[in-house]
Amino acid sequence: MKEFLEVKLSGWTGTPRQPFILSGNAMCMPVPSYSLLLGIIGCCLGRLVESNEVSLGFHYSFDNYNQDIETRQRLEFDGKRVKNHSKGTDAYSREFHSNPKLTLWIDRLDWIGHFKYPVGTPALGRSQDLLKIESVRIIKAKPIECAELAGCMLPFVPGMAVGGQLVQLAESFVENSEIGSGRIPQKSGIFVAIPHDRKSNVLHKNLFCFDEDESKNTVSFYFHNWNA
Repeated sequence: MKEFLEVKLSGWTGTPRQPFILSGNAMCMPVPSYSLLLGIIGCCLGRLVESNEVSLGFHYSFDNYNQDIETRQRLEFDGKRVKNHSKGTDAYSREFHSNPKLTLWIDRLDWIGHFKYPVGTPALGRSQDLLKIESVRIIKAKPIECAELAGCMLPFVPGMAVGGQLVQLAESFVENSEIGSGRIPQKSGIFVAIPHDRKSNVLHKNLFCFDEDESKNTVSFYFHNWNA
Protein backbone atom coordinates (compact mmCIF):
# COMPACT_ATOMS: atom_id res chain seq x y z
CA MET A 1 0.00 0.00 0.00
CA LYS A 2 1.11 3.56 -0.75
CA GLU A 3 -0.14 6.77 0.84
CA PHE A 4 -1.37 9.69 -1.27
CA LEU A 5 -2.70 13.12 -0.52
CA GLU A 6 -6.19 13.43 -2.04
CA VAL A 7 -7.53 16.90 -2.86
CA LYS A 8 -11.07 17.38 -4.20
CA LEU A 9 -11.94 20.65 -5.97
CA SER A 10 -15.02 22.01 -7.73
CA GLY A 11 -16.02 25.16 -9.59
CA TRP A 12 -18.64 26.84 -11.78
CA THR A 13 -16.55 26.96 -14.97
CA GLY A 14 -13.35 25.39 -16.31
CA THR A 15 -11.26 26.01 -19.43
CA PRO A 16 -8.64 23.30 -20.07
CA ARG A 17 -7.68 24.81 -23.40
CA GLN A 18 -6.84 22.77 -26.48
CA PRO A 19 -3.20 23.60 -27.41
CA PHE A 20 -2.00 24.99 -30.75
CA ILE A 21 -5.39 26.45 -31.75
CA LEU A 22 -4.56 30.14 -32.14
CA SER A 23 -7.41 31.41 -34.32
CA GLY A 24 -11.16 31.01 -34.47
CA ASN A 25 -12.95 29.50 -31.49
CA ALA A 26 -10.94 28.61 -28.39
CA MET A 27 -11.66 24.93 -27.74
CA CYS A 28 -11.37 22.77 -24.63
CA MET A 29 -9.74 19.40 -24.12
CA PRO A 30 -11.91 16.85 -22.29
CA VAL A 31 -9.48 16.92 -19.35
CA PRO A 32 -6.80 19.37 -18.09
CA SER A 33 -3.13 18.94 -19.02
CA TYR A 34 -0.45 17.99 -16.50
CA SER A 35 1.15 21.43 -16.80
CA LEU A 36 -2.18 23.05 -15.86
CA LEU A 37 -2.46 20.77 -12.83
CA LEU A 38 1.04 21.79 -11.74
CA GLY A 39 -0.11 25.40 -11.97
CA ILE A 40 -3.13 24.66 -9.74
CA ILE A 41 -0.87 23.03 -7.15
CA GLY A 42 1.61 25.91 -7.36
CA CYS A 43 -1.19 28.45 -6.79
CA CYS A 44 -2.10 26.71 -3.54
CA LEU A 45 1.55 26.68 -2.46
CA GLY A 46 2.09 30.30 -3.52
CA ARG A 47 5.08 29.54 -5.75
CA LEU A 48 6.11 27.83 -8.97
CA VAL A 49 6.10 24.04 -8.68
CA GLU A 50 8.43 22.13 -10.98
CA SER A 51 7.76 18.65 -12.30
CA ASN A 52 10.61 17.05 -10.33
CA GLU A 53 8.94 17.98 -7.05
CA VAL A 54 5.76 15.93 -7.30
CA SER A 55 4.00 13.09 -9.12
CA LEU A 56 0.23 13.04 -9.49
CA GLY A 57 -2.92 11.31 -10.62
CA PHE A 58 -6.29 12.93 -11.29
CA HIS A 59 -9.93 12.48 -12.23
CA TYR A 60 -11.87 15.26 -13.98
CA SER A 61 -15.56 15.58 -14.84
CA PHE A 62 -18.02 18.32 -15.80
CA ASP A 63 -21.68 18.76 -16.74
CA ASN A 64 -21.66 20.29 -20.24
CA TYR A 65 -19.71 22.16 -22.92
CA ASN A 66 -20.78 25.82 -23.28
CA GLN A 67 -19.87 28.86 -25.41
CA ASP A 68 -19.27 32.49 -24.49
CA ILE A 69 -17.91 35.61 -26.22
CA GLU A 70 -14.99 37.40 -24.59
CA THR A 71 -12.69 40.33 -25.20
CA ARG A 72 -9.15 39.11 -25.70
CA GLN A 73 -5.99 41.05 -24.94
CA ARG A 74 -3.69 39.94 -27.74
CA LEU A 75 0.05 39.58 -27.19
CA GLU A 76 3.06 39.53 -29.50
CA PHE A 77 6.72 38.63 -29.18
CA ASP A 78 9.18 41.25 -30.43
CA GLY A 79 12.19 38.93 -30.38
CA LYS A 80 13.10 39.78 -26.80
CA ARG A 81 9.92 39.82 -24.73
CA VAL A 82 6.15 39.34 -24.82
CA LYS A 83 4.17 42.59 -24.98
CA ASN A 84 0.69 43.89 -25.82
CA HIS A 85 -0.22 43.53 -29.49
CA SER A 86 -0.03 46.72 -31.54
CA LYS A 87 -3.59 46.14 -32.86
CA GLY A 88 -5.10 45.98 -29.38
CA THR A 89 -7.96 43.74 -28.27
CA ASP A 90 -10.54 41.71 -30.19
CA ALA A 91 -13.65 39.63 -29.44
CA TYR A 92 -13.84 35.87 -29.95
CA SER A 93 -15.86 32.81 -29.02
CA ARG A 94 -14.56 30.61 -26.21
CA GLU A 95 -15.64 27.14 -25.18
CA PHE A 96 -15.78 26.23 -21.48
CA HIS A 97 -16.95 23.46 -19.15
CA SER A 98 -19.74 23.99 -16.62
CA ASN A 99 -19.61 22.67 -13.03
CA PRO A 100 -16.17 21.01 -13.24
CA LYS A 101 -15.03 18.60 -10.54
CA LEU A 102 -11.36 17.72 -10.10
CA THR A 103 -9.72 15.18 -7.79
CA LEU A 104 -5.95 15.17 -7.38
CA TRP A 105 -3.79 12.44 -5.86
CA ILE A 106 -0.22 13.51 -5.13
CA ASP A 107 2.75 11.94 -3.35
CA ARG A 108 3.59 14.99 -1.23
CA LEU A 109 1.86 14.35 2.10
CA ASP A 110 3.85 17.22 3.61
CA TRP A 111 1.88 19.68 1.44
CA ILE A 112 -1.42 18.97 3.18
CA GLY A 113 -1.39 22.33 4.99
CA HIS A 114 -1.06 24.23 1.70
CA PHE A 115 -4.37 22.77 0.49
CA LYS A 116 -6.17 23.27 3.79
CA TYR A 117 -4.97 26.88 3.86
CA PRO A 118 -3.98 27.77 0.26
CA VAL A 119 -1.90 30.87 -0.41
CA GLY A 120 -3.71 31.66 -3.68
CA THR A 121 -7.10 30.86 -5.18
CA PRO A 122 -6.72 28.01 -7.71
CA ALA A 123 -8.32 28.37 -11.15
CA LEU A 124 -8.93 25.83 -13.91
CA GLY A 125 -7.73 27.70 -16.98
CA ARG A 126 -8.69 31.39 -16.91
CA SER A 127 -8.39 33.59 -13.84
CA GLN A 128 -12.21 33.62 -13.53
CA ASP A 129 -12.45 29.80 -13.55
CA LEU A 130 -12.16 29.69 -9.76
CA LEU A 131 -11.97 26.41 -7.86
CA LYS A 132 -13.12 25.62 -4.33
CA ILE A 133 -11.23 23.04 -2.29
CA GLU A 134 -13.92 20.67 -1.06
CA SER A 135 -11.83 18.22 0.98
CA VAL A 136 -8.25 17.20 1.75
CA ARG A 137 -7.28 13.83 3.19
CA ILE A 138 -4.66 11.08 3.11
CA ILE A 139 -5.66 7.78 1.49
CA LYS A 140 -3.94 4.43 1.03
CA ALA A 141 -3.97 2.81 -2.42
CA LYS A 142 -2.51 -0.40 -3.81
CA PRO A 143 -0.80 -0.88 -7.18
CA ILE A 144 -2.72 -2.81 -9.84
CA GLU A 145 -1.98 -3.95 -13.39
CA CYS A 146 -5.35 -3.17 -15.04
CA ALA A 147 -8.02 -0.57 -14.27
CA GLU A 148 -11.20 0.96 -15.65
CA LEU A 149 -10.35 4.63 -16.15
CA ALA A 150 -12.07 7.81 -17.32
CA GLY A 151 -11.57 11.55 -16.85
CA CYS A 152 -7.78 11.35 -17.02
CA MET A 153 -4.81 11.57 -19.39
CA LEU A 154 -2.52 8.67 -20.28
CA PRO A 155 0.79 8.60 -22.15
CA PHE A 156 0.04 7.09 -25.56
CA VAL A 157 1.44 3.64 -26.29
CA PRO A 158 0.97 2.08 -29.78
CA GLY A 159 -1.76 -0.52 -29.69
CA MET A 160 -3.74 1.08 -26.86
CA ALA A 161 -7.45 0.25 -27.20
CA VAL A 162 -8.68 3.36 -25.40
CA GLY A 163 -11.41 5.77 -26.47
CA GLY A 164 -10.19 9.33 -26.20
CA GLN A 165 -8.56 12.33 -27.88
CA LEU A 166 -4.93 12.19 -28.98
CA VAL A 167 -3.01 15.36 -28.05
CA GLN A 168 0.65 16.33 -28.17
CA LEU A 169 1.67 18.38 -25.14
CA ALA A 170 4.61 19.67 -23.21
CA GLU A 171 4.30 17.91 -19.86
CA SER A 172 5.53 20.99 -17.98
CA PHE A 173 7.21 24.36 -18.42
CA VAL A 174 10.07 26.25 -16.81
CA GLU A 175 9.62 29.99 -16.38
CA ASN A 176 12.38 32.27 -17.64
CA SER A 177 13.97 34.48 -14.99
CA GLU A 178 12.90 37.73 -16.69
CA ILE A 179 9.23 38.61 -16.33
CA GLY A 180 7.48 38.74 -19.72
CA SER A 181 10.17 36.73 -21.52
CA GLY A 182 8.04 33.59 -21.80
CA ARG A 183 8.70 30.05 -20.65
CA ILE A 184 10.54 26.96 -21.84
CA PRO A 185 8.55 23.76 -22.56
CA GLN A 186 9.91 20.59 -21.04
CA LYS A 187 9.60 16.98 -22.19
CA SER A 188 6.91 16.72 -24.86
CA GLY A 189 4.78 13.66 -25.46
CA ILE A 190 1.62 12.26 -27.04
CA PHE A 191 -1.25 11.58 -24.63
CA VAL A 192 -4.75 10.13 -24.75
CA ALA A 193 -7.27 12.42 -23.03
CA ILE A 194 -10.10 10.14 -21.84
CA PRO A 195 -13.45 11.93 -21.25
CA HIS A 196 -15.19 11.32 -17.93
CA ASP A 197 -18.14 9.59 -19.64
CA ARG A 198 -16.06 7.12 -21.66
CA LYS A 199 -14.67 4.47 -19.32
CA SER A 200 -11.95 2.26 -20.76
CA ASN A 201 -10.22 -0.86 -19.47
CA VAL A 202 -6.54 0.03 -19.40
CA LEU A 203 -3.44 -2.12 -18.97
CA HIS A 204 -0.69 0.33 -18.00
CA LYS A 205 2.08 0.93 -15.51
CA ASN A 206 1.57 3.15 -12.43
CA LEU A 207 -2.07 2.23 -11.82
CA PHE A 208 -3.52 2.33 -8.29
CA CYS A 209 -6.87 1.68 -6.63
CA PHE A 210 -8.55 2.10 -3.25
CA ASP A 211 -12.01 1.72 -1.71
CA GLU A 212 -14.05 4.78 -0.77
CA ASP A 213 -14.79 4.83 2.98
CA GLU A 214 -18.56 5.35 2.72
CA SER A 215 -19.64 3.77 -0.56
CA LYS A 216 -17.00 1.03 -0.68
CA ASN A 217 -16.78 1.64 -4.43
CA THR A 218 -13.36 1.02 -5.91
CA VAL A 219 -11.60 4.14 -7.23
CA SER A 220 -8.78 3.66 -9.74
CA PHE A 221 -6.31 6.19 -11.15
CA TYR A 222 -3.16 6.49 -13.24
CA PHE A 223 -0.23 8.10 -11.39
CA HIS A 224 1.98 10.25 -13.64
CA ASN A 225 5.70 10.56 -12.96
CA TRP A 226 7.52 13.16 -15.04
CA ASN A 227 10.88 11.47 -14.47
CA ALA A 228 9.72 8.04 -15.71
